[in-house]
Amino acid sequence: MFKATLVDAKRWRDILNVISTILEEAEFEITEEGMRLKALDASRTAMVDLDLPKFFFDEFECDKPTRLRINVKNLTNLFENISTSESGEITYLEEEAKLVLSLIGDYKRVFNLPTLVSEGETEMKPKVSSGAMVKIKTPILRKVVSDSQKMGEEMVIEAKEQVITFRTSSLNGSVVSTFKSGDDSIVELGINQESKASYDLDLLATIIKNASSVSEHMKIEYSTNQPMRLDLGIPQGKLHLYVSPRIEA
Repeated sequence: MFKATLVDAKRWRDILNVISTILEEAEFEITEEGMRLKALDASRTAMVDLDLPKFFFDEFECDKPTRLRINVKNLTNLFENISTSESGEITYLEEEAKLVLSLIGDYKRVFNLPTLVSEGETEMKPKVSSGAMVKIKTPILRKVVSDSQKMGEEMVIEAKEQVITFRTSSLNGSVVSTFKSGDDSIVELGINQESKASYDLDLLATIIKNASSVSEHMKIEYSTNQPMRLDLGIPQGKLHLYVSPRIEA
């Protein structure tokens, strides 16, 4: 049996919202050490790498290694109406193939959600070479992406000489957002080599919108025409998202 509780159920909701931007279904690997998830989206252009150790939770119990596969959107919907004062408890009843979610606030609500058939272990070891890295305030990054969406469908990130730029152009016009070491908007900037890559704006916008409630800062690591790794920096855990570049023929 697996059971976990969080005094602040909103933390669960916020993480699930981010995962749902990439995955329709998710298969969690649960052990006595905690909960992990590594999965590609259906188009194989984005990936989630989540690690929630047992001390992330207020209570955590797992009597044997377990694989739990769920419809992420259906589970996320159950958290839609929670308030900041609600606690949550998740119990997996393996023999009955269902997940029981209890939310406790002004009153107690209990949801039963059917689980999906496990697809078994998959081997995924994403590798990202870090030619450039920027740790930026999440609200600022959200503004950059929002501005870029007004001008096109993809964003070019270019880093050189301790300056990083976010550029979008189309027939509608262009916009360039520039940051350098020492700017108040960024926490850290490291450029090991000149790097330039293009990424899909719609996907980035959805990710960053949902990530706003998870972390105050986001770290971007990438190299020329290589996948981007987004580190959401959640307390007491890890949530990395990988986004493939758009490479023109």
